[in-house]
Amino acid sequence: MRSFLLNKLVRDNVFANMQELGQKITHRQLSDEEFLHELKRKLLEEADEFDSADPKAAEELADLLEVIETAGQQLGQSFDELRTLQLDRRAKRGGFDQRIFVERLDLADDDPWADYYANDPTRFKEV
Repeated sequence: MRSFLLNKLVRDNVFANMQELGQKITHRQLSDEEFLHELKRKLLEEADEFDSADPKAAEELADLLEVIETAGQQLGQSFDELRTLQLDRRAKRGGFDQRIFVERLDLADDDPWADYYANDPTRFKEV
């Protein structure tokens, strides 16, 4: 017998299919806190699987929406409410229509944003 550690959140029907195939599954139900943590991991996993060159790219985007909708429900937000928030933020901050990619940002030492970027050196390397 071969065994594999999955340690991942799976959809309900995937679990049911595993059972129907007679696979021996060690599993547990997650607490609310664990569930939110695993939804975040699942979101990153699904995002990593997205490849625009893949003919099934739209399916990966749909998987992302499923995770987003479920996470929203866990936080007490319906998908419609999330969509309204998205549109509000787009109205205030814009979308990605212009495809702007910022490579470098030079700030005055007293600029309040300097501390913001400096406090997250993993994301924003100071040069």
